[in-house]
Amino acid sequence: MKSIVIKPHPIVFDKVERLINVNGMNFEEEFLAKVISEHLAKQRNGKLPTITDAFQIYMNEATSSHRPTFVKHANYHFRSFKEFFGDLTLDELKHWHITEYRDYQLARGLSPTSIRKHNNTLNAMLNMAFKHLDIDRLSPFRALKIRGEGDNKRPMPIITTQLIHQVKECLLKNSTPHKLIALIQLNTGFRLSEPLFARLEDCVLEHDIPHLWIRRNALSDRKTKSSIRAVPLCGVSLDAAKELYKIAKKKNSEWFVPHYARDNGNSSCSQIIKKTLKEFDFKSHMFRHAIIDRMKARNDIPTRLAESITGHSSGGSEFNTYGTVGYTLEQKRDVILKVLI
Repeated sequence: MKSIVIKPHPIVFDKVERLINVNGMNFEEEFLAKVISEHLAKQRNGKLPTITDAFQIYMNEATSSHRPTFVKHANYHFRSFKEFFGDLTLDELKHWHITEYRDYQLARGLSPTSIRKHNNTLNAMLNMAFKHLDIDRLSPFRALKIRGEGDNKRPMPIITTQLIHQVKECLLKNSTPHKLIALIQLNTGFRLSEPLFARLEDCVLEHDIPHLWIRRNALSDRKTKSSIRAVPLCGVSLDAAKELYKIAKKKNSEWFVPHYARDNGNSSCSQIIKKTLKEFDFKSHMFRHAIIDRMKARNDIPTRLAESITGHSSGGSEFNTYGTVGYTLEQKRDVILKVLI
């Protein structure tokens, strides 16, 4: 008789997840283990990174950390926030921290502009720290609204042809370094800091098309590719550049404008230009607006070519970022001659 072997069916036990109660809510043990593991992974030397750690990272990595004024302002903004809240860990930071800090600053009389500067530093600090610590999080200090911001901003006055000629005549009297700088701005649209913080070697006069290079150096951070450029010098702007070059050579200076070649020298120059042109209610940054007005009025100057002079960048297609030469000095000179004052 043939024997029959009966094989028992294997017993399969369903995996039972253990639930752990936390503040009245049940969580699976495996989920909590993962959360705790990720939390511990974020720690540095056994502790969670704090805003002090974020600030140290920011000061190590910021491109402007070699500049005394940047260091001074960054330290002040950081210390002020830390004194108000203490050395918070980064995972504690919430948007309400910055709104409460904003309200505190408004209550003590700080202007919206000053508060925005505080926030810009703190926001940049967190973005930098999150990146370097591999923290996958947006800065909680982004998109801060500040009551009253922009309320007292004066509209840009219309710069007429008559006004710009009056300003030019004023600047041509009694040559001084600040007037010469303003005359250079007249036909280039430079930001004040650009010629002011140029090195002497950046002013190229022995050339078929005399020009001034704007590029990065110890006093000037050019953060965008479009801001690094060579701009032709024409008319009274060329005459002013030659005079400044002589002064710098006489002083044996490596800087194009040794009188203002120092940290925060642009603020001093801006104030004296404002005082000189007070009767016309004209300020240094208005030269930039004025030349752009003149370019637009021509209606025959390509935007990209104009931007290669002013140092703007409006993005656009990849075509605008390709190429190795860019617009030539001849092309830029021809534009400037069309709008020369």
